Amino acid sequence: MTSRREVLKLIGVGIGGLVIGIAGGYFLKPLSTTITEKTVTVPVTETQRETQQTPITSISVSKRVSAWTQGPERESIYRHENLVEASKRITKILNMSGVIGEVRLEGEYSTAPWPDYRRKLQLALESKTAPDIFMESHFAVASFSEAGWILPLDDLVKEYWDWGYNDIIEGLWDAVKYGGKIYAIPQDTEARPIYYRKDLLAKLGWGKDQIEEIPNMILKGEFTFDDMLEVAAEAVRKGVVKPGYGIWHRPNSGPDWPIPYLAYGGVLYDEKSNKLVADLSVWEKVFNWFYRASMMQSKAISDKLIGLDFNRDVHPTVVAGEVLFWFGGTWHKGQWVGSFGLKEDFWRYYGFALYPPGQRGGKPVTLSQPLAYMISSTSKNPELAFLIITLATDAYLNARHAVNSAHLAIRYSELSHPEYTKDRFLREAGYMVKYAKYQPNHPKWGIYLEAIFETIRGIESGALDTGRAVDSFKRALEFRLGDDVVIRGS
Repeated sequence: MTSRREVLKLIGVGIGGLVIGIAGGYFLKPLSTTITEKTVTVPVTETQRETQQTPITSISVSKRVSAWTQGPERESIYRHENLVEASKRITKILNMSGVIGEVRLEGEYSTAPWPDYRRKLQLALESKTAPDIFMESHFAVASFSEAGWILPLDDLVKEYWDWGYNDIIEGLWDAVKYGGKIYAIPQDTEARPIYYRKDLLAKLGWGKDQIEEIPNMILKGEFTFDDMLEVAAEAVRKGVVKPGYGIWHRPNSGPDWPIPYLAYGGVLYDEKSNKLVADLSVWEKVFNWFYRASMMQSKAISDKLIGLDFNRDVHPTVVAGEVLFWFGGTWHKGQWVGSFGLKEDFWRYYGFALYPPGQRGGKPVTLSQPLAYMISSTSKNPELAFLIITLATDAYLNARHAVNSAHLAIRYSELSHPEYTKDRFLREAGYMVKYAKYQPNHPKWGIYLEAIFETIRGIESGALDTGRAVDSFKRALEFRLGDDVVIRGS
């Protein structure tokens, strides 16, 4: 009898460079061969044995695969819709092959804040009721794999390597590995640039050519964190922006907070020892920069910023042109155009660049946080879930998502896809990936990240100066992380 795996391979049909056939094994029984005795008349009368193949009618069966995906921005809806499209394509392949059946993707796309989505997901994982497929940030592979919540995918990736996984931008694989194993498939990636208002710089006396040169000045190490702070402070002193509106950053905890530390040359993780790293001599420079930027000194960053709501407070204020420098993400451009009415005015008012180096002559930096599809260890259809993810990773489907949400390509062929190259913003932001750092895939990274946020919040609220910030941060890391962190420069 033909094995299930062989049936899957035989049904395979190429779509967009992939050969998809796994789903067929759930619907199609192999043909049976029966032997019947039959008397026939021929020139020499005799009894002959005639062999006939009698097909067994295909059984109509539906397979459902569940998936949870997350924005929270509504412009990233294709994170879910691409999975739906993939399941429809598999169904079409089956039907074209004479199989009566359906693969249906059921689930949801969440626009809830990340903490709410993560609480719901963790409860589902702990209770073994998680969906077959779910989306998370890449660094979750560390804690989720240690908890036994997700499946390693190395064997499947290896088996179907030439179905498109050989086209994934190489560096992204490191972002979804833990302990040398692949636990997720990259869905998208991004860069986190600094946006600046051209019209506000013009009010400070900057010429058009000078404004347009900012990204190159940063690349050459000629415009630093201190230079940016000085420009923001000047804008406040001259009344170009209100006090506290020179520089804005995210209003809550999140992955952006270590970027200044990286810009000053800091290291977050030692792969050989699998330990987190905190260089206090570098963190002191970072905390001092935030202290000088706070309302205690230059009044560039508001003491009311942390705690605001992204959609109600932050994005409307930034889009209205009230903030000079915004520490944002590429996808924010997509949000501003799609949800906040910016549209063609973006290029008139906004420039964007990498985070500048901490010191003159240093290297610029950004941080990329690839989101990824993971498969629950309790999934009853893990291979079918994997094939849905595989087909959803099609170059066109991902390019469509990238353009709609202002995220960056995950496949080399996506970079040259007409759907992708027609977008000016993606073309001009693409170079930033070369300068991207990733958060450590360490199970206790979230604790370190929260300590960074709490310390900077204390500085901006006026509770901590530079010295007290360093001491408080060191104590928090020692108490919460113990031997999982190496503290240097103390």
